[in-house]
Amino acid sequence: MTRFLIYLFESGLCLTLFYSGYILFFRKETYFTFNRIYLMLSMILALLLPLTPVQFSVDNSDFFGITLNRISEFRNYYEELILMTEPAFRVAEPEVLNNTIAPATPMPVGTAGVVESSFSWSSLIFYTYIIGLLFFAIRLLMLLINLYLIIRRNKVVQYEGFSIVLINEESPSFSFLRWIFVNKEVLKEEEFEQVIAHEKVHVKHKHTVDLLLAHIITIFQWFNPLTWRIQKSIKTCHEYIADRQVIDQGHELFDYQSLLLSQLISIRSVELVNNFNLLSIKKRIAMMNKIKSGLRAQLKALLVFPLLIVAFFFFANMTHRQEKIPVITESSDSEFALERQGIDIPVAKSVKVYDYSFVRFNIQLSDKGCFVKGQKTNIDKLGTKLAHMQAPASKDVNKMSILLEIDKSAKMKEVDKLKTALRENDLLKIGYLAKADESTGIEGSETALFNLLPPKEAKMFESEDLDRQGIKLFKIKYSSSASLKETAKQLHKHVMTNKKYVMLYEYSNATTYNEYIQTLDMVYSTIWNIRKEHAFFEGLNYDSLTKEQEIMLRKKFPLTLTMKNVDEE
Repeated sequence: MTRFLIYLFESGLCLTLFYSGYILFFRKETYFTFNRIYLMLSMILALLLPLTPVQFSVDNSDFFGITLNRISEFRNYYEELILMTEPAFRVAEPEVLNNTIAPATPMPVGTAGVVESSFSWSSLIFYTYIIGLLFFAIRLLMLLINLYLIIRRNKVVQYEGFSIVLINEESPSFSFLRWIFVNKEVLKEEEFEQVIAHEKVHVKHKHTVDLLLAHIITIFQWFNPLTWRIQKSIKTCHEYIADRQVIDQGHELFDYQSLLLSQLISIRSVELVNNFNLLSIKKRIAMMNKIKSGLRAQLKALLVFPLLIVAFFFFANMTHRQEKIPVITESSDSEFALERQGIDIPVAKSVKVYDYSFVRFNIQLSDKGCFVKGQKTNIDKLGTKLAHMQAPASKDVNKMSILLEIDKSAKMKEVDKLKTALRENDLLKIGYLAKADESTGIEGSETALFNLLPPKEAKMFESEDLDRQGIKLFKIKYSSSASLKETAKQLHKHVMTNKKYVMLYEYSNATTYNEYIQTLDMVYSTIWNIRKEHAFFEGLNYDSLTKEQEIMLRKKFPLTLTMKNVDEE
């Protein structure tokens, strides 16, 4: 449902772009046929572009790639706003772990970051939209029935190969499909010829087809005022085309303009048809007297191509328009490309290539000590060190992660000191630097496991609370890589058989960092594999899910992992 709302929003934005181009560049020019085609294609493309699947890869380090990433950020922003209308929408960073639960939250463990609501704004918006759609669809049907009744109750004669409906009621002349409706009693002979000449142009050029198509599209975008404006602009083009051809056929300009003025009466026009006196007479007369657009003005038509390119990249459904972690080629002079201090980092499967521009700073930990941005620091005083570090002057600072480069032989007692210092300074977004396993196919790139630390005021859950809320606990203890494989099978079964679950990983001060990462990697891989399986059985391509589909999968199979050092209170 929210996916459909996003589609409506994007098609509306696309229509705004195209119509803005018309207003700025084409509206005042005299190439009326071009304007007619442009407006019709604008409405059609606005409906089709957001549905057009596009799949390609680019180098995110060049201007084109960076621009696409910025567009993706904008799209993700409004998509997330729309998705927030869905009850129980999960607001979360991509693939983070919810380690513990803040004490102030009334929500159950494992639902951190979830906004619960029993009222669905998305449903209200959707059903309001459906009501409007049905109303305007019925309205169109009534207009067609009304035209049919007019034809039935009036005399129809053939004139120069056209069907002329001689209407008796006081109404302006108009045309619809192959019929021309005219009240001959109120027109002189010469005026009748001019009116017929005008309406014949509408019939020959099949302007009614334009109006019917525009009206149908407007029904689907009834809430968007621009669709009504475009429909009016299409009628304007039709009248300009008819006026120009009547004059080109040899009718006197002054007499024809006088006829327009005499027809300017306050009679309600029929909305679905081309009316002889539909538009502002002042505009039509001004356009008749205007000199035809020259070559310079006609070259403005080339502006269609940049408009199409912008619309394509903004609104086409690019399935790979944004990676979980942006990719940038590592720079040799980056402040993060430091000497490794002989650190041997773990190997993991569930890693992501990271972007140095989204790394706030790095911390190294090994038997040689703790290093912050390359400077050796007493780990017991790390909290104070971090408190005095100045945040980078970047608007993306809240999206940045702290990169942890820890030797796999390090003990979790020291690693926990590091994490505690980060939590005390509200530095919660971290990435555990790890080598990509050969099975990932990632080569020549820096990779990490990304994680979200719990806030400093978070507390551990009580087993009684879990039982009371129907949440099933799954405990994990590392003993060997072989036992992890068996644990992964058990975890898979636990997740598939329990709607509400939370995973508890218990380790000790003596647990090595490598064992810790291997366990996290197992949990990541198991949950991601479950999501992939579910997507496959739903007929979805996991690698090209929409934002909404990703969020719904995370909601159904969340990474609700809590970690506890059994040697600490």
